[in-house]
Amino acid sequence: MSGDECQSLQAQLRNHANATTVLLNALILASRFNVTSAREVALNKSFPLADIMRFAYSVAMRMIIILVLCWGGSTSDAAAQQSAEIEWQRQAQSAVSALDYIAVDYPAAVQNGTIVNAAEYAEQIEFAASVESLLKNLPPRSQQGDLLQQAAILSELIEMRASGRTITDHCHQLAARLVSVYGLITAPKVAPDLTGAATLFAEHCAGCHGSTGRGDGPVGAELDPSPTNFFNKERAHQRSLYSLYATISFGVQDTGMASFAHLTSGERWALAFYVAGLADEASTIAQGKQFWEQGILDQGVPTLASLVARTPRELGSSGEDTASAIAYLRHHPEVLDRHASNAIERTKQELQNAHLAYGNNQPDLALQSSLTAYLEGFERIESLLGTLDGDLATGIERDMQVLRNLIRDRASLAMVSDATFALIARLDTANDLISERGSLPATLFVSALLILLREGLEAILIVASMGLYLRRTEQPHSLRYLHFGWVAALIAGIVSWLGIKTVIDISGAQREAIEGVAALSAALVLLYVGIWMHSKGRAARWQSFLNERLGHSLSTGTLWGVAGLSFIAVYREMLEIALFFETLWLQSGQARPLILGVATAGLGLIALGWLVVRVGTRLPLRQFFQFNGVLMFVLAIVFAGKGVAALQEAGWLAVTYVNLPKIDWLGLNPTTQSLGTQSLILAIGAIWLFSSSRQRSEPQTAGS
Repeated sequence: MSGDECQSLQAQLRNHANATTVLLNALILASRFNVTSAREVALNKSFPLADIMRFAYSVAMRMIIILVLCWGGSTSDAAAQQSAEIEWQRQAQSAVSALDYIAVDYPAAVQNGTIVNAAEYAEQIEFAASVESLLKNLPPRSQQGDLLQQAAILSELIEMRASGRTITDHCHQLAARLVSVYGLITAPKVAPDLTGAATLFAEHCAGCHGSTGRGDGPVGAELDPSPTNFFNKERAHQRSLYSLYATISFGVQDTGMASFAHLTSGERWALAFYVAGLADEASTIAQGKQFWEQGILDQGVPTLASLVARTPRELGSSGEDTASAIAYLRHHPEVLDRHASNAIERTKQELQNAHLAYGNNQPDLALQSSLTAYLEGFERIESLLGTLDGDLATGIERDMQVLRNLIRDRASLAMVSDATFALIARLDTANDLISERGSLPATLFVSALLILLREGLEAILIVASMGLYLRRTEQPHSLRYLHFGWVAALIAGIVSWLGIKTVIDISGAQREAIEGVAALSAALVLLYVGIWMHSKGRAARWQSFLNERLGHSLSTGTLWGVAGLSFIAVYREMLEIALFFETLWLQSGQARPLILGVATAGLGLIALGWLVVRVGTRLPLRQFFQFNGVLMFVLAIVFAGKGVAALQEAGWLAVTYVNLPKIDWLGLNPTTQSLGTQSLILAIGAIWLFSSSRQRSEPQTAGS
């Protein structure tokens, strides 16, 4: 592949070109490496598996490699863009931290219109000026002028010595507006692990804030202003967990509070939760657990985002029951991950973010939020909801894709608003249904059963069919390659999931893109294998195959192709299965029905694999090839449909619906893009059958 060709693909990737164009161009480039092999395959009447598997697998793998290399080659430009984005996000987060600092400290500097602490008051003026400066340096947005105007009003209010409550409310409103306009991430994806938070505090914070967090550390004695005393409840009630996170992440300019951006995001969130709860007593936490389990804050704090984005005062901490429940959640945020409505609330929140961004003339941000709403929210409970009401689950999924199309096509705000609010209403219906029946053991059992059956069906068919082929062609020693492929896929899937949860920051869109490319690659390989196997159903080629190939050992390249096919088939399902089962566990906490569902589905898949082997073993060898060829061809169609659907969910492809039902088991999605791809495979199969039929009839015609 020439440098110009690679640069062309890089440009398409940078400019978010149509994904079909990028994939097809990559495939064309990849196939150039195999022109000779392709010619040999086309001219070889026996269509040996060694050539077919080597060619098909090589093209598929090289297509992926070219995409990865081109994507990697474009990272120099992308890195510069990412660096600029990180910088403005840092400035925006610093502005949030400064606003939080003003909101908390101003009331102690001015009381009843009188300056009671001149040094502190001077700092508030300085911080207000820094907020204006930071906002001016942010990327242009339609609402940036309004933010600057509100920052100027804040400076005027401070100059006028307005009341502490007025300043605090204005700072909170401006910070919330800033977060909304620039789409800042205000909550962790999952509840932070607090087990190591005390060690982090002792190592990084105790020197200034003191070993107990009272602001009396040996280094802090020399600082002006003095470090925060986390036992000051009045100040704590005015500070959100998000503002603590922002302060820990980026520091506070012109103070002793340094940035701890070198810590991981999880560690910074853990520190934020830890310092917020330093003043909580054990009895208060225990009492808060009881209040939480009784339903206190159920509506006010359904998600992590709602807990971290609002101050205790905004959450209503004046009441003893609410204050205790908040304290409990600060020490046990993991219970919010188990909250039954968490995924739906995340979906609604992202849909509202998308609507707000679209109204602010930020369609790209709106599209991203609408994608996140599905991939990080609704998709996690889609299988569970499908068990309870399949029509509702399918309808919501379709409506979310319709909303993305409206945003992508720059529809009117009225149309986007109608679609958004209708979706939120349907999500409320789904939430009520899940809350009522979602934790029933029978529901969890059926959900687990269907998830594993649905996701494992194609994989077990491929592994069983390829294993049967190796046995029927007297190549049982080659089975170890097949087993190596699917076992490696299981291990890789588990390692990938653990990495995503702990180290790698991968979005739902990236996950779907990986699955989509893997599925399309598998479809390509299966198409070639299916054509080759079906060709053995013709008597002449079958006899030629028996005479020339059956007794020979398969090449190393072919065997690794077999291993690669089984790896792709299994690995692409692993992340989906892990995602769905994690959600079921977090929402229910009931292991028994999930284990029973998995066990039952596992037995069902094993039985299906046994049936394929049983039927295939009893078939005459020629009919076996026909049977296996048709099976591979059907699986190629299924994988193609699922691959296109995954790329659509990732936002790589547009969605154009047709009035047809959705059938997950067959990979049939009612979109022109998915059905068109599957129709292309059907056309290739029909052309091949027609061509081979003509070749078979030509000798008969000549001899008549």
